[in-house]
Amino acid sequence: MKRAINAGNLGAWLIKCDPLVWDFSGFVDDGNDLIDETWSLHQNYRSDMMQPGDRILFWLSGTQSRFPRGIWGAGYVTGEAGDVAGFADDEDEFGYWLDEDARLAVRYCVPVYIPLRLDAPVTDARLRAAGIDDLEVQRMRSGSNPSWVSVDQLAKLEGLLGPWPEPPGPFAEITVTNRGAGFGDPLQNLAVEDAAMDAAVRTYEDEGWNVEDVSRENLGWDLSCTQPDGRTAKIEVKGVSGSRPTVLVTANEIRAATNEHDWVLLVVTHALSARCEITEFSREQAVAAATPYVFRADLSNLLSAEVPPRS
Repeated sequence: MKRAINAGNLGAWLIKCDPLVWDFSGFVDDGNDLIDETWSLHQNYRSDMMQPGDRILFWLSGTQSRFPRGIWGAGYVTGEAGDVAGFADDEDEFGYWLDEDARLAVRYCVPVYIPLRLDAPVTDARLRAAGIDDLEVQRMRSGSNPSWVSVDQLAKLEGLLGPWPEPPGPFAEITVTNRGAGFGDPLQNLAVEDAAMDAAVRTYEDEGWNVEDVSRENLGWDLSCTQPDGRTAKIEVKGVSGSRPTVLVTANEIRAATNEHDWVLLVVTHALSARCEITEFSREQAVAAATPYVFRADLSNLLSAEVPPRS
């Protein structure tokens, strides 16, 4: 069967948001004007085609008078689509879900960077007034993500959209896929960790601290900091590429937080962005917020000659 989309006719991807399922108004009321996490998709040939650097539009469905249906953002795909478990920051999106069943049904998603057009959306009414009424999202309102617009359709849209936003960075260098362990893949994790460490060192040095990187010594913290007056701080640095400070904390770090009175957890959100934000959490806050995520199971004592392993 001939597929509708190919490299020659693809102008941009389009992802839809149903405000009755995902709380767009709450997201905006919380001060957000950028979708820079992951967005849910159906896994199919379309999602497999999505590549870092592809243009993408954000479409709001529904009939809300405050937020009429139409195009509310334009930006870029920033990584390959993959299983939800392979991404660090999908909890950001989960925090605004209104439909729990829909949230739990999400299995596949893609990282995106989409500045929102809160002051100048291109509503469906404006599109139709301009003679644009053949977009797939207009013809098939119940279609799944991702939808798309053709090269010819995008050329017409650009007169209404205006200049496309600047890309957030070099897409080819940072790719999020479902192949890594834990949160994100190794390349993404390394880039985020390095950016977070750089931000932490700069911040403490600017405040007059002497900063020593001890991250390779497995102490339970990354930076040993001292002030001329004798004050000390043992800083564990965590970085995330999104806005939600959800991080993995090891047993060794919890041990240090419990035993070291000057231990501090420093979380750098939007670590790969020029607008990165740094928040300090006390050791008490870190320990109280930590919940088991992975359990170590030593099963060696259960092995016996009577129960051989499966070959």
